[in-house]
Amino acid sequence: MFRNYLVTALRNFSRHRLYSFINIAGLSVGLACAIFIILFVRDELSYDKWIPGTENLYRVETTFRIPGQPPNFWAVVPFPAIDAMLAELPEVKAAVHLHRYRMTVARGERQFLEQVDVVSPNFFQIVRLPLIAGDRDAQFTQPETAVITESAARKYFGTGPAIGQMLKVGGQCEWTTQNASGCIMREATVMVTGVIRDLPHNTQLAGDVFIPNTSAADPFSPEFKKSSWFNASGWGYVELQSGADPGAVMAKLPALIDRHFDPRKSAGLTVKGSVVEQLHLTPFREAHLSDRQGSMTPNGSRTTVYGFIAIGVLILLIACFNFTNLATARAMVRAREISLRKVVGARRGQLVIQFLGESVLMALLSLILALALVKILLPLYDRMLGKPIQLHYLNEWPLLIALVGAAVLVGLLAGFYPALVLSRFRPASALRANAAGQSGSGFLRGLLVVMQFAVSIGLGIAALVVFAQISFARNVDLGLNKNGVVVVLANGLAPSTLQSMTHALDADPALKGAALSSDVPFQGNANNNTIEIPGRPGTSMIREVDTGPDFFSVYGIHLLSGRALSESHGQDIWRPDSADVNVVINRAAAERFGYSPQTAVGKTFYQDDPDRKIKRVRLTIVGVTADFMFEGDREQVVPTFYSYDPRDPLISVRIPPGGVPQALSAIDRIWHGFAPSLAINRFFLNESFERQFLAAEQEGRIFGIFVGIAIFIACLGLFGLAAFSTERRTREIGIRKAFGARTRDIVLLLLWQFSIPVLVANLIAWPVAYYYLRHWLETYPYRVSLDPLYFAGAGAAALAIAWATVIAHALHVAKANPVHALRYE
Repeated sequence: MFRNYLVTALRNFSRHRLYSFINIAGLSVGLACAIFIILFVRDELSYDKWIPGTENLYRVETTFRIPGQPPNFWAVVPFPAIDAMLAELPEVKAAVHLHRYRMTVARGERQFLEQVDVVSPNFFQIVRLPLIAGDRDAQFTQPETAVITESAARKYFGTGPAIGQMLKVGGQCEWTTQNASGCIMREATVMVTGVIRDLPHNTQLAGDVFIPNTSAADPFSPEFKKSSWFNASGWGYVELQSGADPGAVMAKLPALIDRHFDPRKSAGLTVKGSVVEQLHLTPFREAHLSDRQGSMTPNGSRTTVYGFIAIGVLILLIACFNFTNLATARAMVRAREISLRKVVGARRGQLVIQFLGESVLMALLSLILALALVKILLPLYDRMLGKPIQLHYLNEWPLLIALVGAAVLVGLLAGFYPALVLSRFRPASALRANAAGQSGSGFLRGLLVVMQFAVSIGLGIAALVVFAQISFARNVDLGLNKNGVVVVLANGLAPSTLQSMTHALDADPALKGAALSSDVPFQGNANNNTIEIPGRPGTSMIREVDTGPDFFSVYGIHLLSGRALSESHGQDIWRPDSADVNVVINRAAAERFGYSPQTAVGKTFYQDDPDRKIKRVRLTIVGVTADFMFEGDREQVVPTFYSYDPRDPLISVRIPPGGVPQALSAIDRIWHGFAPSLAINRFFLNESFERQFLAAEQEGRIFGIFVGIAIFIACLGLFGLAAFSTERRTREIGIRKAFGARTRDIVLLLLWQFSIPVLVANLIAWPVAYYYLRHWLETYPYRVSLDPLYFAGAGAAALAIAWATVIAHALHVAKANPVHALRYE
């Protein structure tokens, strides 16, 4: 029996090559897309699951709700919060803190700039990274020690042993709550006591060099760690007791914050600490998919994961629709075969098994082709995603079994309805003369075509809007010139050295200006301060950015009124003992204060800062700038004031176009003249801006490809359906031509027939796409509008593709001589 089914199926595939090709091609492409999506989703969900013993480990995250500003969701946490949770919450078994800091790491005369991870001494006992040399329990029992990765061991020590070797680490500022004296150099010589495997791509962690926070090279002082409740610095992790409820722990966190953090003292806010600052626990293994800012490695997105899963399901559905559509369209072609089988004794159940078997066989053949396509295209897919995704069929037999099961399921779903239709034919009706001319379930075929194109049009609209939003964000008017700016991180220099270096950079003929600042665009390091406006009750929160005198000219920021800050005006420089300081504000701040840009100049407001010698400082507005997007398109412009603090560690240098090598050489030469013992750390600002869109563009390209494939599969099915339909209507068209119909009339008739399902599909796809895309765009502060052209363009493109798909068949039948169609009538 099985052999008979197999021979019949193969004979049927061979006899109807076009339909077999369309079905197998559609299913194989659909399955290949599904496999690619499965690999992407599996990779996104695999983050940190390879680290053992992290079932009860949680990342502590912070939400700041500053009055008058949108909430800020951060992956980092204030230093003292972790220690307070460990000391006061019995559910917390252990806690660790990690802070990344750029340091100079030297081996003899060789210097390297590294992102050094400064961690709690028990870090490797809690986060059990794979240690290949050294005793895990003995790591960081001594302060001046280090754990490095295999790559770092090769870089510093070659092929020799790393354990017991010495490295010089440090050269950075000590952070204190009252850092009035500027930078204090912190250096230490550490001994390597452990080597871990290089961290794979699927982890939230990063780094090649780890030192304990008990080392002298730790840039944060004990005082800062105990009192900085309003400053989220680094990442914190807590391990809960077995069986502890994280929800119950989070319910205790507001009271803990209120006991330790008083916003009135720290920021002059008349609200509870738990209102301004909220802590949240995210499972360690799910932190990669958190939407919070400030993660060590780029975040994934649950929305993207769910979106890709939905696209994979939709593509498979379109492929299944193709199969069902063509199988029901060809039902009457096989009516006589089925009737003869019934006449000789075949039961309906046997026929159902036969046709389901054919469907499953076709799905398995499609799976073989899909696996071959995936193997060929996987390197290209890796490059598009920007990360390695491996697939070894023999080593990953559970995945292979799952794919075979999925292919069988797809075959059963695609063939179920055709099998029911084909097996229910009555022999007498099917064997009657001309019965084969019936067309079967035309309503079902039309419905399936509508569904295929509704999905394709909806995905097409989404692709257009996604790419339009990315393009809009990349090209939005930021209000500043981001191109041609090199940022130098100078954390290890004293204030006098910073100013001297900035003046040297500003005067060099190979450069076009330099300025100090506490923050640069797109980095998210600005501070918030509480101010009082004369004549207004209460206080409000405003952002503060320290900028040097030439900051606005270096970035091409337009001054609306007044002047910029200058070193020639004593009150323009913020000093620890200053009671009166001049500042510049942006237009948004002027509007918040109730002034126009012109009337704001000369007005004053006050800032209370308990951490300074002078607790209350009067700020006088000497200039107003145009609004500019300091954080790019990620957040709306917020009220901000700009002051000048000569201790600021960032130097922005504008370089001339066409002179990049000479400019970089000049920057390096000047740096080494002032800081010969420190490795230079610099980057192009526009590269930092572009990195914001890297993940979105990668995912957008893949999304666009999947949309194109969905449309291709839909058109493949339409092509087969058009071939069948025009073939079945040959006599009708011959009669029409015999009565005087022109070729153009016949072509238009057939095109209209296939246009109706596409037009109906537009009516379904447009409102659904509008609903979801409107909600998606609302997550962007600066966004494109849902222009009707996106919808009309996708609908017109689908209609044009449908016409292009069926035009060849329509022309062939319309041009045929009616004599050949009617000779047997």
